[in-house]
Amino acid sequence: MKKQKKKLGEILLEAGLIDELQLRSALSYQSEWGGRLGSVLIKKGFVTEKDMLGVIVRQYGINTISLESIQPPTDAVLKLVRIDIAKKFGIFPVEFDGKTLLIAIADPTDLKILDDLSFMIGVRIKPVLALESEILRAIKVHYEGWNSSEREHAAANLRDTHLKKTETPPADGQPKGKLKPTGFVLTSHSEYTQREVLEGLINLLTEKGVISKEDLLNKLALKGTRTPHQ
Repeated sequence: MKKQKKKLGEILLEAGLIDELQLRSALSYQSEWGGRLGSVLIKKGFVTEKDMLGVIVRQYGINTISLESIQPPTDAVLKLVRIDIAKKFGIFPVEFDGKTLLIAIADPTDLKILDDLSFMIGVRIKPVLALESEILRAIKVHYEGWNSSEREHAAANLRDTHLKKTETPPADGQPKGKLKPTGFVLTSHSEYTQREVLEGLINLLTEKGVISKEDLLNKLALKGTRTPHQ
């Protein structure tokens, strides 16, 4: 693979898939909360997985693969890459011929990841592009043992609702009727954790200028120092 100096953000900018403001927003989010830039851009709705994949293919000339239609890797292949490494770098081992390990990756612009991985496991790495959603799903299925019924159940939950309203019964003495809503919680199979939702809301509020991070921190600090009313 020919090495390129351009970073993912630059590639997407030149392709016209994102603008400078969106890139700065994603980089700010990444700096604050972590994560891979490509994942952040997709999560914020600035670019789709398929559009990003197409641009990377044109830039790098790397082959693509659909992890939904390949033969499942053997246990020996899976053992070459630990699950924590697969999750951290967003990669998935596909096959090994005894010398070269074929690795599915969503973002090949960080060449250091591939070099470090090759050094860690002691074999040559050959990257192949795949959708990040397919990589994450493959990790769940082949490393964590998700079976088809669990995947279908999770998918059904995601299709039906991402948020579920919670309600509490009325206190003694209050008229009975509709239960009082107390807010929203994520369903157990939601693709977003409560932390991710909170981070997203905070990021959105600060971006829109509704509240600054300093004001938010001051508010939390004041709340932490309050004493209950006697």
